[in-house]
Amino acid sequence: MAAPLLSSPSYASECTAPEHLHAIVDIGSNGIRFSITTLHPLTARILPTLYTDRAGISLYDAQHAYFTSANHKSPIPQTTIDAIITTLLRFRSVCQAYKVPEGNIKLIATEATRTAPNSVEFRQAIKDALGWEVELLPKEEEGRVGGLGIASSFASVEGLVMDLGGGSTQLSWMVSKRGELESAKEAVSLPFGAAALTKKLQTAINAAVVDATGLQIREEFEKAVEKLEVHPELAGKAGREGGYELYLSGGGFRGFGYLLLAEHEVQPYPIPIINGFSAKREHFVKLAERIGVELSAEQREELAGKFRISDRRASQVPAVAFLIRNLLQCLPQIKNVVFCQGGVREGYLYSMLPKEIRKVNPLVVSTEVYKSQGAGKLARIINDGLPKSTPDVMWMEIVPALANLLYFHQGVPKEGRAAAGLHFTTTGLLGGVHGLTHKERALLALVLCARWGGEVAEGGFRERLERVVGEEIAWWARYVGAVAQAVGMVFPAGIITSGSDTNNTNPEGIEPLERRDSSGSESGSSGKLRRRAGLIDDKISFFARDTVNKGRTDIVLKVRVIQDDPDTSAMMVRKAIEGIEKVGKKKNCSGFRRKVSVICPWPRKKEEGAAQDD
Repeated sequence: MAAPLLSSPSYASECTAPEHLHAIVDIGSNGIRFSITTLHPLTARILPTLYTDRAGISLYDAQHAYFTSANHKSPIPQTTIDAIITTLLRFRSVCQAYKVPEGNIKLIATEATRTAPNSVEFRQAIKDALGWEVELLPKEEEGRVGGLGIASSFASVEGLVMDLGGGSTQLSWMVSKRGELESAKEAVSLPFGAAALTKKLQTAINAAVVDATGLQIREEFEKAVEKLEVHPELAGKAGREGGYELYLSGGGFRGFGYLLLAEHEVQPYPIPIINGFSAKREHFVKLAERIGVELSAEQREELAGKFRISDRRASQVPAVAFLIRNLLQCLPQIKNVVFCQGGVREGYLYSMLPKEIRKVNPLVVSTEVYKSQGAGKLARIINDGLPKSTPDVMWMEIVPALANLLYFHQGVPKEGRAAAGLHFTTTGLLGGVHGLTHKERALLALVLCARWGGEVAEGGFRERLERVVGEEIAWWARYVGAVAQAVGMVFPAGIITSGSDTNNTNPEGIEPLERRDSSGSESGSSGKLRRRAGLIDDKISFFARDTVNKGRTDIVLKVRVIQDDPDTSAMMVRKAIEGIEKVGKKKNCSGFRRKVSVICPWPRKKEEGAAQDD
């Protein structure tokens, strides 16, 4: 494969420059997490991780080894302190190798350190050994930072949020859109962490104690919900849409999420990433009700083999299921659950970002470094080929990212381009990007596949991605990809201009796309004339509109080109433009379908059997 060109040639070296590097140590209840992240302005929104590691040292277990009650704890043993200091000394060597400035190394400690009888001595021992201060987050701040971690995980968040730690659970609500964040004044902290609840259930002497624990959970959560004072706008949306979105963060919830993913109706599930995985309430509840006091050997093997979940984390899943069964009885109506990778580490980094960076879309940011020449103009031309009925996600997210990646796989041998695009968001370069949902990953992959013709040797993976997004959105992915393929044929090297849009998010002065009405008017809803693609580049322009034919909505795509221009009159270019119609052919659609009619400014041969395709 030819090396893809970076839109910012200096990014590769600049992103690892010391001034952009930040090292975080998250000293949690269940383990110690280490990471080094670059906050280079071009990609800071997606928190690119250069290094990550974890030490399986549980401060919770260390303090409760000799007590069955969560209310009684021992000081952190010296052996545990020594083990932690050893891992920190190793991490210091890693930071030195990456040249992370000392001032950019942060140690963050949460509940297990905060409530330890020898917390002061523990933190002083670290300072004496390394010279590093440990920042101890107060309970309220821990909830706030954890919430920011969830906000970092998606372009927008609107719903209830829960962060499950080892010793406690944080409950709040959140509305996060375009860099603006509103949440409960104070997250409610409840003493039902994964490790704490596991210990409580394992030491219960009879069923009555287990039932009493369930009653306590329900009573505490009912009080917590009353304290939250959910935002009226959020409550109204939940009322209209049949319930809240529930965003879940923390290792305990993620372990349960992996098990849910392993039992998804689409198998093998095509996206091996927990962040952005969502499930309907009924599937979530059904699994929680099926899990007993311990996992089956098959379930443990699946978690360990497929998702690298440790035995210790797997042992907590039954307690998490117990928590879920009880909390859903007292939470407001939940419609869907969404799993998040973002926690305290991500939240701390996200809090450092200015609003201008927070508000940008992660999907677009993740593709910016591969931006095509004239990507903004390419996006405009592709968007002009989409009718009003096109789903919003295409206009707002997919097309801008697609325009950035329009030529990324051009150096791949022809027969492998569609497959390379199909895998790009899961095991390709975007596989590690933070901030994407599974539907965004699947949708961009399907569009990239279609952009290169859609022919893959093994279609099972594509079919599973199509099931993730649903047959209607999957059809739109094929249509958008076909339009993009035609645009790519007309402009095989991008749109070269006198200026450069490399470091400008809107260099051509193109206003945000407005909807055109379905009658085919070129005016947006405001009545103002939209800027036409023909004013951007006169080689080709599209105008798409919805039409109703025999009670069915179809698409008419009108194409305008410069006559006798070889860039648009060459045989392969015209074939790609005319080929957009194939997306709407009956033989190419197993479910949802829109018939597509392409009106070209050149005479066309009537395809055999075309009249029977109505």
